[in-house]
Amino acid sequence: MSKYNAKKVEYKGIIFDSTVECEYYKYLETRIYIDGFDYIQIQPSYELIPKFGKQRKTEYIADFALWNETKLIKVIDVKGVATETAKLKAKLFRYLYPKVELTWICKAPKYTGKEWITYEALQKARRERKKARR
Repeated sequence: MSKYNAKKVEYKGIIFDSTVECEYYKYLETRIYIDGFDYIQIQPSYELIPKFGKQRKTEYIADFALWNETKLIKVIDVKGVATETAKLKAKLFRYLYPKVELTWICKAPKYTGKEWITYEALQKARRERKKARR
């Protein structure tokens, strides 16, 4: 069990950190070629701050990277909760890799009726729902 009570799941010999992450991988499998990618890289790592002195390097480890031949199309992270550390690392990633699209995805049918939406769309839906309740 992880710190967010997510259970690791195995699918096709791949260990995923959560059921939701595995479900999104299965969804990506159905979109291969359709969405302009032909390869799904799992747990790609991007250096944010190199090792210096006794300090370890800082990395952004995403859930997936989508490739078309040798071209990186998109980096995807499946999020349930966006911690302050995750937000900071995403900000650093976007600064250091401006040509790479980083997308946070969540499963939120309760808020929008859609299975998969961006984290930003989920935040907006939550704000609107809260506003409507007032």
